[in-house]
Amino acid sequence: MKSEAVIFLSSVVFLSLLSQSYAAGGGDDALPSDVPSMEAVVVTATRAETARSDVAANIEVVTREDISLIPAENAAEAMKYVPGVYMQFSGGPGSQAAARIQGSEFRHVAVVQDNVPLNLLANPFTDLSGLSVEPIERIEVYKGPASAAWGSSLGGVINIVTREPDPTRPFTANARSSYGEHQTVRSRGTVSGVHGTWGGLVSFSRDESDGFMDHTDFERTSVYGKLNRELGETSRFNVAASYAEGDSADPVLDYPEFWDDAEDRRYYVRALAETSPFDNLDLTLESRYHAFEATIEDVYPDRREIYLDYEDELWGVSGRATGYLSDSNTLNAGFDFNRGRYDWIFYDRDYDTRDWGAYVNDVLGIGPVTLNLGGRYDDNRDFGTAFSPNAGVIYRSPSGRGRLWAQAARGFSAPPPAWVHDPVYGNPDLDPETAVNYQAGGELTFFGRLTAGLSVFQADVDDLIRYDMDARQYENIDRARRRGVEGTLAAAFDFGLRLSFSGCYTDVRDRDTDKVINDIPRTQLTAQAIYTHNRFTHSLSGLYTDHNSSFPETRDERFVFDYLASVRLPVPEPYGEVNVFGAVRNLFDSSYIYRDVWPQPDRWVEGGLSFNF
Repeated sequence: MKSEAVIFLSSVVFLSLLSQSYAAGGGDDALPSDVPSMEAVVVTATRAETARSDVAANIEVVTREDISLIPAENAAEAMKYVPGVYMQFSGGPGSQAAARIQGSEFRHVAVVQDNVPLNLLANPFTDLSGLSVEPIERIEVYKGPASAAWGSSLGGVINIVTREPDPTRPFTANARSSYGEHQTVRSRGTVSGVHGTWGGLVSFSRDESDGFMDHTDFERTSVYGKLNRELGETSRFNVAASYAEGDSADPVLDYPEFWDDAEDRRYYVRALAETSPFDNLDLTLESRYHAFEATIEDVYPDRREIYLDYEDELWGVSGRATGYLSDSNTLNAGFDFNRGRYDWIFYDRDYDTRDWGAYVNDVLGIGPVTLNLGGRYDDNRDFGTAFSPNAGVIYRSPSGRGRLWAQAARGFSAPPPAWVHDPVYGNPDLDPETAVNYQAGGELTFFGRLTAGLSVFQADVDDLIRYDMDARQYENIDRARRRGVEGTLAAAFDFGLRLSFSGCYTDVRDRDTDKVINDIPRTQLTAQAIYTHNRFTHSLSGLYTDHNSSFPETRDERFVFDYLASVRLPVPEPYGEVNVFGAVRNLFDSSYIYRDVWPQPDRWVEGGLSFNF
């Protein structure tokens, strides 16, 4: 680890000297020296726009700019450097990826995009590598139970906020295309325009590759569209639609002539109406339809056999009222209703789902102190009802350069319907998994360019579900305690250099035996250096993971660095902006693997062009 730290620091110096040596002409376009503002607006905590400094929760925001500075083509790659989030990839590029937050199970993390729930109905899981970054404006990651606003979300929420047409620009377009090793071709772009009261946006992405080894080839196509109509000065109607399909191969290393061929398709439509009948009241009503299909075939030398065939669909409606009772008091109240249906090859019939929830939360400022109070009532066809309260407090320093916060919340995750209804192993008496969670933290800015953050968390989890070998069914029989600490240090300098270091230590134990639960990562470290001078931008991002693995083949506890460089070509301004870029994944060719069944690629090089008009 020491040697890789030396390599990282040496590379930062090298990149700085390289850019200064080769940059020529033009003004200094260095990134701003100020650090990210605590006044950034988030929506995940309360379901309405709220200043981040008024939220007593651990929320990380990954912006579109952040995504542009790393080699990321999908949501999973965009979030893998977020402290406290472990992104498990079941192979190299194109493979499935799911997220743990603060040591949670994958099924405890709710994933939404455009307020559309994306988790599978039968078994709550979203393949985050299947979500293109092209339509994404930002990703808000809420760490810890978010049930007081979202319902079933014991581990947290990943809320993907998509781009909107820019009302200040009648027409914009961007395109990006690259070619890399293993015949990897990636293309994506967006066209956006506004005319009068109408605005529209369409994005497209296409990735395909032969894969880094036999039977790891993949291809994925995504199309996204949004239409906006302003109805006077205080109302609007908005429709968003998304379609994505993919096909990927998954090798079985001990049997080179056998592999799995997986296909999936996801699409949704969401309609949104917003109005402000009074200066101090906002009303929102939305409806949604989401469908997902997946098929896995076992491929033999002489035949194919269907291993899995699954499909689900969801219909839902939500409403929200936001009242601005004063300059320092905002009250939100809303509801969600969803009906669904899923069908699995292992079942002889379809199964229906139904849940609804109502929530209310209040953000009240009293001088330098802000209080967060809220709660949600959920009713679920499979397990009955749940109530999830939340309370938090924030203290902001008089200078505005720091804040302290603390939160207590109760959360739950609904039992996976497949574990309830499975005709062989299911248990109709399963209860939701629950937790009482405590978090506290602080942030401080020094000298206008250095930011430090520290937070601690503990969750006492009850009624964890696992398969009981004796009863031959799923049971609520485990209890666990998740606790840990996160820290971040970031600096930005006038000459265009930004540095950030972060770490998370997570300890997950069985509360009955006090034994550490294996295969939940204990230590994660990230390091990033970004240097911009004139037309040149370099970024170097590293991730270190201790998986606390029970598998003897694991080779971890080492940094894996990705490098991205771009140069803006001297194109006349009327013709837009053109950049040449190159990316090296696993720059130092680190030998990293968690499990043999999830092989990882060695160094991987790509390069291409991007255009902005």
